[in-house]
Amino acid sequence: MTERGSISARNKFPAGQKGAALLIFLMLIVVSVAGFLLSGMSRNSHQLASPFHNTRILAEAKNALVAYARLSDPDLSADTGLNYRYLPCPDQDGDGLEETPCGTSSAAGWLPWMSLGLAPLRDASGTCLLYFVGAAYKQGTATAPLISALPNAEFNINNASAVISSDVAAVLIAPGNNVAGQSRSVAPGTATECGSSSVASDKNQVSNYLETTAGINNATAPEFVSIPISQNNLSGFNDILLGLLSNEL
Repeated sequence: MTERGSISARNKFPAGQKGAALLIFLMLIVVSVAGFLLSGMSRNSHQLASPFHNTRILAEAKNALVAYARLSDPDLSADTGLNYRYLPCPDQDGDGLEETPCGTSSAAGWLPWMSLGLAPLRDASGTCLLYFVGAAYKQGTATAPLISALPNAEFNINNASAVISSDVAAVLIAPGNNVAGQSRSVAPGTATECGSSSVASDKNQVSNYLETTAGINNATAPEFVSIPISQNNLSGFNDILLGLLSNEL
């Protein structure tokens, strides 16, 4: 064998190994970049999915309230149709059951999911839904026939500059994560499914879940404010609202 042939034979495998190592290195780069892109897509998908989740569970809660109101008619077989419909009182301690009686004015608290025959409904942050009901439309103060004889509902839903929905009998809210200044401690009670066994605890106060924007505080009826999802959480506001109009009952 000539000296040139001997050198070629000695270099054959090292060159191949170098090529294989380069190929493996390039494959690792491709996999790493793909993983990074996919993780970003996953995060974006989660961010996009969150508002859709909120929209879905708010609609589910609204449908349950409508069904509750229609089943509250004491004489479903009457030829005159639905003479007396009302909505449930809110749940005050987060155990899923409405608290009755709930006074003669509008009332606020947790959605009484168990009284509605639902599982606990939670928004994308894991927080249970909040519920406001107008005085004339809740159990104990509703007047028959609800669909024709009652005055307009007292709640209004606004955008940043004007009323967008009036004659709102009830408002459902996905409150989202707590923002600065909000405390959600269960003390001095113990945790329930959604709140605290102590009605007076921070955990059960709607003011620790709802925010103010455009001069309207969602924790204080009768005015509520809703802004586009794309603008939510940009300035410490993350409430997602859905109204139930009186003519939907």
